[in-house]
Amino acid sequence: MIAEPLAQALRAALGCIMALLATAAIAAENPVGAPVMVQETEAGPVLATMAGMTLYTYRLDEASPGKSRCTNTRYTMQNGRQFGQIPLPAAQSRKTCAEKRPPFLAAADAAPAGDWSLIDRSDGVRQWAYKRSPLYTSSKDHRPGDVNGKAFIGDNNVIWAPAMAPLDFPPGFKLVRREEGLVLATSDGRPAYVRRGARLQRASSGSVSLLQPIAAPDIGSPGGKWAIVEGGGLRQYAYDGEPLYVLPEGYRAADAEQEGGWATAVFRRAQAIPRQFRTRITLAGKVYTTDKGMTLYSFSCTESEAADYLPCDDPGDAAVYWSALCGDAKECSRRWRLYRPAPGARPSGEFTIEDVSDPTFLDPAGTTAPSEAPKVKAWAYRGKPLYTFVDDDEPGQILGDWINYFARSSFDAVLVPGPGLY
Repeated sequence: MIAEPLAQALRAALGCIMALLATAAIAAENPVGAPVMVQETEAGPVLATMAGMTLYTYRLDEASPGKSRCTNTRYTMQNGRQFGQIPLPAAQSRKTCAEKRPPFLAAADAAPAGDWSLIDRSDGVRQWAYKRSPLYTSSKDHRPGDVNGKAFIGDNNVIWAPAMAPLDFPPGFKLVRREEGLVLATSDGRPAYVRRGARLQRASSGSVSLLQPIAAPDIGSPGGKWAIVEGGGLRQYAYDGEPLYVLPEGYRAADAEQEGGWATAVFRRAQAIPRQFRTRITLAGKVYTTDKGMTLYSFSCTESEAADYLPCDDPGDAAVYWSALCGDAKECSRRWRLYRPAPGARPSGEFTIEDVSDPTFLDPAGTTAPSEAPKVKAWAYRGKPLYTFVDDDEPGQILGDWINYFARSSFDAVLVPGPGLY
């Protein structure tokens, strides 16, 4: 048996080797002086700083190629629609876009190459861009591998997206996020499957399987873990030695489960959730719950009426976005209760333990979590504290879902990743 210190050293060395192999995917076109690496995350391989911090793109930049619209401009007004321009809450302490999303700056001797370019910012410094999209970090990320900076306008419109690293996949494949982890999928989002279990002999028994082989072209040969296998006159894609299959259009994952003997083709398995968490099917979908089955919620906010569309759910943002949901700070603290870690609890995957202000919901005229506010340990998911809702009387209830303030901020049940969900 290998001694534990030696085993730890071997694991560390293997980790370094895997990191170098991952970085090699973009090394060939890496520009001189660009401190970039590929960081494996729960969202997939992303472009990251050499410290492992995820890089992001900003959708508003698409309207002005070669320029960044995430600046140090401090906006004080927002569109009040029928009321015209009205002041932003706590505008005097509102952070700028560049403070919340620091630009990924280039060294003085940096030079563009391949998909990498440099843009000039208004303050005279240069910023890296990848495939013409300026790159940024996020103040929401605290550890290598965090992807807490992804942000939406409404339900599905992504305003801040992680800069995904290029994948050495054959044409027609991509990754989708599911509860089991990152799964290989066809370009239209249908998961790829491999044969599993006692029913593996179904094909050889002469019965017809619902799932169909994913056909490969007549020419070409993929590399890495990808291969093409032949059988019955058909060339079929395989990954890591497993032939790949897909459900016909119009069928769902439940159909594959009902047929039995199949498993999704996992690219990177999700880390186990901590022991204080469960999952449960509700009217909102499958959600994370406490160990007692009570639905967990997180708070989301975007200043969609301001020119920079900044998220407003960080400590130090205007407290009105929280406390207006229930009238005053005292009532909010009664209705929304932080989910506290048990003694000896350990974070895992996207579940972390953070120092959170308690009470969170302070005077609407000020900001949330000023420096003097007392802190407690609380569970967080993707960087956002988790709460239970006082009106949920039994497991599976979701009475706190989408309680919102003028559609800018809301509490939402925390959904388990599934098809179409990140």
